[in-house]
Amino acid sequence: MSVLAATLKLDVRLQARSKLYVIGIVVSLMSGLIGRFMIGPRYASVALPILYLLSLGGTTYVFGASTVIAEKSQGTLRALRTSPLTVNAYLASKLLTLTAFAGLEGALLHAVGFGGVAFNPLPLVAGVLVLGSLYTLLGMGQVASQSSFTAFLFPGAMLVTMVAQLPALSAFDIGPTALWYCVPTQGPFLLIRAAFQPLATWQWIYAVTMSSVTIVALAWWARRRFIRLIGLQVRR
Repeated sequence: MSVLAATLKLDVRLQARSKLYVIGIVVSLMSGLIGRFMIGPRYASVALPILYLLSLGGTTYVFGASTVIAEKSQGTLRALRTSPLTVNAYLASKLLTLTAFAGLEGALLHAVGFGGVAFNPLPLVAGVLVLGSLYTLLGMGQVASQSSFTAFLFPGAMLVTMVAQLPALSAFDIGPTALWYCVPTQGPFLLIRAAFQPLATWQWIYAVTMSSVTIVALAWWARRRFIRLIGLQVRR
């Protein structure tokens, strides 16, 4: 079994044991129920991108950070410095498992809250996976220098989530439009909106470009921080 495959298997087991999956499913179901009984299918094109941004994005961001903090507190990361595990395999495993779970969360939210609403599945799936990847990398990169969940949350996580979730205001045409396009999460947010309403050509170009550039930049940033602050090996 390869190092990455073994790490994926271990991560899934540890994430399940930590109740991360249970928490994520509960949040998705609650968000779906809010959509079903308080918003309704008529407003799916506006409500769903916002619900994905606020709930799904928030859980992957916190999950990515909490797994790193747990491994720090248990001494796991210190032990991994002398193992065959590389920083690339470590980050790839977290990214794959948490992003895949983000896709499941998104499917549950949609089925419970807006089942039966017509949509284009390709941009929706792309937007949800990009959003999950973005938040996972952001949380892991940020928590690399933290030793406790409280230190991670205040004030860093509070400020980051406030900025990252600003594109939700663009759905209501609140504030200067150009400002929301400076926020990286506007890329996946637009992809999700494209599943329910048409985008202009320039918006498609922006959404794909911003999403791609943001993921690459965050992956590079998180990798550098884990090498410098935690000491995981670059290669074996």
